[in-house]
Amino acid sequence: MPEKYGILPYSSCKMNDGFLITTITGSWCYLTSKEFAMLQKKHIEATLYRKLVDSGIIITEKNANAIITEYRQMNRFLFQGPSLHIVVPTLRCNHECVYCHAKPPDERYSDMDKKTAINVLDFIFSTESPCIAIEFQGGEPLLNWDMVRFIIDEANRINDEYEKKDLELRLVTNLTVMDDEKLEFLLGVKNAYICTSLDGPETVHNKNRKYRGGGETYSDVVKWIEKIKERCNRINAIPTITRYSLPYWREIIDEYVKHGFDTIHLRFLNKLGAAMRNWNEISYTPEEFLHFWKQSLEYILELNKQGIKLKERTAEIMLTKILERKDPGYTELMSPCGAGRTQLLYNYNGDIYTCDEGRMLGNDLFKLGNVNKNKYRDIVRSDNFIGICHASILDNYCGDCVFKPYCGTCPVMNYVEQGTLVPKIRETMRCNIYKEQFLYLFNKIINDEEALEVFKGWVHEGECKKETT
Repeated sequence: MPEKYGILPYSSCKMNDGFLITTITGSWCYLTSKEFAMLQKKHIEATLYRKLVDSGIIITEKNANAIITEYRQMNRFLFQGPSLHIVVPTLRCNHECVYCHAKPPDERYSDMDKKTAINVLDFIFSTESPCIAIEFQGGEPLLNWDMVRFIIDEANRINDEYEKKDLELRLVTNLTVMDDEKLEFLLGVKNAYICTSLDGPETVHNKNRKYRGGGETYSDVVKWIEKIKERCNRINAIPTITRYSLPYWREIIDEYVKHGFDTIHLRFLNKLGAAMRNWNEISYTPEEFLHFWKQSLEYILELNKQGIKLKERTAEIMLTKILERKDPGYTELMSPCGAGRTQLLYNYNGDIYTCDEGRMLGNDLFKLGNVNKNKYRDIVRSDNFIGICHASILDNYCGDCVFKPYCGTCPVMNYVEQGTLVPKIRETMRCNIYKEQFLYLFNKIINDEEALEVFKGWVHEGECKKETT
């Protein structure tokens, strides 16, 4: 062993017959009980020393630069500025989903006008990130199609002529007001992508997602998914998991395989909008969701072993941090949270919020300004912005948690659950779910070589990361 080395500060937890230890840089190692006792006493023999050096737990002159680089990669989101810009062209929607928050389709006052749209684009391009994704959400954005098309054309014009940023345009739509003319336009825009909601097979989807006033939506959604898939691969889908979904984990996954999707994001519910009103009917405990998620992961792993390529998005995000020690650009797994820093939301009237969840509360706690009145430098210097960032720094709550290097929290949902921006974070639903998901993944990495090979195929790196929701 060299004369000079240091042991990085570490956290630990008992795992099976040994101990998982992690450091703030994201390095980790699994030790037997005997090895862990030796580490605690700093009685480190040659074999253990080599194991700890290779894992990045021990720092030497030879591995210091690599550890510093990994730490920088894990925290690059701190320096990039907002890359995800969510634009709400309208609050109107033709659906009435059990978990949603949109307004009825006849409320025309909730449409964005051209003046506001121009100011939104000016604001977006005044931010410093070299990579930008403009994501249309709603309501149903296609109900204000003229404004969506205007923003797409104008954003590409500004970028091509002046800004030269890496620009991506994303339309989040329920697809049920899509038509051939709109689709032809979108397919003609090379940097435009479509995302829709598909909650699973017909029974589950129609239970969760109905037309306003009644009527089933599944067949209309699937018709357009298949039509777009025939033309290009620039469409993905996301399910929302309600209590109705829990028994159908296999069927939900099979539905995504059937339509040729290679990713499924099994997200737990947020208690916002209509979900608050229907919470007792559609919600579940962390334990119930985790049972669903683990069953789903086991099935997805089996499919992968059979040559069917499908990855689960939450696991992919966590595994990118664990195995690659890189930031995958996902706002809720950042410390501080990416809300307001790496993403912003622009409501139909120009109001700026930290995130999509922030605008759903019905109050101004997470409002940062308005594009018709404020500049970018105004909002990032505001007390509201600084307070929200501070409220989501995990060091304030999770000092000794072994999963802290990979985790994050949502100040909006903490406020919804506990009525404060300074929560008892270990009592939150999000903490209880994330902790068990990390534990499951580490167990698979350490004990299941076949699963580890599948996981390695899921993680990837991009040169210019745009944040995702």
